[in-house]
Amino acid sequence: MAIESCIIRFTNCELVSSGQAKRQDLLMDTSTGRIIDEIDPRAGKALIIDLAGRIVSPGLLDVQLNGAKGFNFSDVPTEGDMESYALSYRKTCEGILEMGVTGFLPTLTTSEAHIFHALPYVRPNGAQRNHELGAESSGCHCEGPFLSPQKKGAHSPQLFLEPTNAVQSILDFYGADSLGAPSLKQDAGQQIPAIKKLTLAPELPGMLDTIRTLRQEYGIVCSLGHSAATYEQGLAGVRAGANMITHLFNAMEPCLHRSPGLVGLIGAPETDLTDRPFFGLIADDIHVAPSCVRMAWAMHKNGCILTTDGTAATGWDLPEGTYEWMPGKTVVKKGEKLFLEGTDTIAGGSTTLLQCVSNLIRWTGCDVAEALQTVTANPARMLGCEDTKGTLKPGADADLVVLSWSKGEEKSRELQLDEVWKFGKKCFTRKE
Repeated sequence: MAIESCIIRFTNCELVSSGQAKRQDLLMDTSTGRIIDEIDPRAGKALIIDLAGRIVSPGLLDVQLNGAKGFNFSDVPTEGDMESYALSYRKTCEGILEMGVTGFLPTLTTSEAHIFHALPYVRPNGAQRNHELGAESSGCHCEGPFLSPQKKGAHSPQLFLEPTNAVQSILDFYGADSLGAPSLKQDAGQQIPAIKKLTLAPELPGMLDTIRTLRQEYGIVCSLGHSAATYEQGLAGVRAGANMITHLFNAMEPCLHRSPGLVGLIGAPETDLTDRPFFGLIADDIHVAPSCVRMAWAMHKNGCILTTDGTAATGWDLPEGTYEWMPGKTVVKKGEKLFLEGTDTIAGGSTTLLQCVSNLIRWTGCDVAEALQTVTANPARMLGCEDTKGTLKPGADADLVVLSWSKGEEKSRELQLDEVWKFGKKCFTRKE
């Protein structure tokens, strides 16, 4: 039964936020959809929910999600209206929320220009504060086409471009409205731009000036990826304003002891960088070996952001076989792995974000609070929304997950999702 507008108190629970865990109650106001303070005068009239010792965490944030539940966000009609796309996207967002992901960056990969017809549908929608919309878009992540042909991954290199006219090339390709107005010209009532994050190869001609302008004037998150950049070229990209690395280890030069490439940036000494970049890490035991996951996390815990790089197969019980992935591309599913047909190229992931968190705990020996930081506080800081997302402090949005441990031996136990709350409304309860 739906809970009417009121104050709710979670009690007998373990709150996990910003890498710390403590036994403490949590209060939220379902009318505003926000967490409130214990000293709030209404706290004494709260509806009490006993969680029997379970974990309460901020909702999970996935900053690289290509699709889920049978739908790829890049599967955009080449012509005709977008009604079917909008319906599929809405249904997919509902499914994503039921996996514990309350916020995400819908990712569009390298494709023909028509793909950007999707931008009005995947733009940020948190201002509506509507839990019925499912997982909230924090803005689109465009992964391509300003990438290196040497590190194409599953992308189509014939569609790659260079920013020959610096930032104007970016504006012309994605559409100026999609990135918003420069900060000096922004209007208080202006709609939030559709694009939040771009993956870019820093070694491309003109890219450093492009990154500098995108970051300083447009507030775009610039992430280095699908790149053959040297360590020095990566340093230049970060100094220009890039603050993230896309799926560390994948689609970039390997980390060698004298030539560390982009991977080396997460261990850069302060003489090279005062602020090391955040980095996405796909901890699914397919994209990155557990030993490399452990090394990367240990090297830069506060910059580690677990991502799924999830595709339509994420959260979907898809049997082995051959499937159309996007127009013109087919993938083969073998076990939990997805490959472009006829190649050994990995074509995205299918593991849920919560499973990646359990993997991190198992592979590194970190505690649950440290692991959940990589999918809550860290991505929120990277996106600049740490006051409202990825935290349990008063004033933050009441986007929450209730977790418990599966039964079995401690070393083999995994986190399981019991409940999901969005803007103070319960949206999912696990069936026993």
